[in-house]
Formats: sequence, structure tokens, C-alpha cells
Amino acid sequence: MQSTVATFVVSLALALGTASAAVVFDRDCPTNIRAMQYFSVEQYLGKWYEVQRYESEFEENYDCVQVRYSLNEDDSVAVSNSAYNLFNGSSINALGRAVLSFPDEEIVLGKLNVSFFGAPNDRSNYWVLDTDYDKFSVVWSCEQIAPQQSEESFWVLSRTPNPITDIDVMYRVHRIMRRYIDRSQVRFTRQTDERCPVF
Repeated sequence: MQSTVATFVVSLALALGTASAAVVFDRDCPTNIRAMQYFSVEQYLGKWYEVQRYESEFEENYDCVQVRYSLNEDDSVAVSNSAYNLFNGSSINALGRAVLSFPDEEIVLGKLNVSFFGAPNDRSNYWVLDTDYDKFSVVWSCEQIAPQQSEESFWVLSRTPNPITDIDVMYRVHRIMRRYIDRSQVRFTRQTDERCPVF
């Protein structure tokens, strides 16, 4: 049992932070995806609740997913991903580190390198496509794994565990989903179940 949990923790960390264990598509990584411009790490810090995601075998049956970002002393970002299994009551937590992928660009893009468990922090694998910092964030990632084959991750995050009902926010989220996302692969994350712990 411990081995299974440990394997899952590593896999979840990869799924949430490095685009591994995501949805596999028989195509190259899209080149038309645009990350947000004038991105502010400071405004992005704090707690986020996962609302939707691309499902993967490693995250199956896990809900109550929360992500917390805080500033490290070296100005990198500490990442804490937590999730809870409503079926068996198990919980997991994965700790990582994030930095801006291209911090010296004149226009800072919402592209970050995220790694877990001390793995090399050298891949731009967490792209914020849109956020207002106060209500929602839409995040995407892709990694080429073979010719004509790629793994994609997708998340919609909210500052609260409640479903997004703001019409303007819903429009911005769905506009991105219509452009870039395979909706048949999207799974809603349960956040309001009374069994969800406060991480």
C-alpha cells in the first residue's frame, strides 16, 4: 500500500507540475497556444482550487485538489499540491518549486518552469493562458513524447472551492477551451463535498 501511495504521489506531482501523466494526443504539441502577457508572479501567489482538469490515470478518483503558491527567499515560488480521495479517505501532498521561464523578457509571459522532488527546473511546463488573479486561472502544458505524439495537461483554477458562476469569467474560460482544449477529456473536480479537507 505504501509503495502504491508513494508512486501515486510522484505521478501526481508530475501531472500537476511537469505535464507528465497527462492526456496523450496523436499529434505534435500545438504551436498556436498563447500564454498571458504582463504576468505578475506576486499577484498569482496564494491558494487556488482546481475546478477542471484533463484527467489522467494517476489522478483518477482524486478530488479536493488545492494548490498553494508562496515566495521563497530566493524569489522562486514554493508549490504545494494537495488532493483527497473521497472513496478511500487518502490524501496526498507534493512539494515543488517554480520560476519564470523567461524573466528577462520585456513583456513577461505567464510561462513558468515547475519541478518537484528536486528534479531539474529547466522546462517551461506551466503556461498561464489567462487569469484575473482574484477569481480564476486557466493553465496549460504540453510535452512532446514522440514524433506525432504529445502529452497535454489542462487546469481551470479558482480562488474559492465553489463553482465559477461569474459570467465574464465563464466567457474567458470557455473562449480558451473552444480554441485549444478537447472538452471530451475534461473532468470536473469536486471541491464542495463536506469530506474535502482544508489543506
